[in-house]
Amino acid sequence: MDKSDPLRDRIHEVLQEVGGMNGTDDRAALLTGWVVVTEWIDEDGETWLSKSHSASVSHWAANGMHHEALYGDWPSADEEN
Repeated sequence: MDKSDPLRDRIHEVLQEVGGMNGTDDRAALLTGWVVVTEWIDEDGETWLSKSHSASVSHWAANGMHHEALYGDWPSADEEN
């Protein structure tokens, strides 16, 4: 089964390119998978969320990554600096 998807491929390329924004700028790192949540608004002001993930991430793994993002033990803003 071919999992190629030009739009997801473009997202993957951009994420790999901006990886330095997320602490990978001082070492070589290869992006292996990702999930993304986006917020949209239409001309009437109605908003909604959508989500997607790379072809390399299974549905259950994407759910786990979302859960970790929401409930994981992340450093506080003071610890990041």
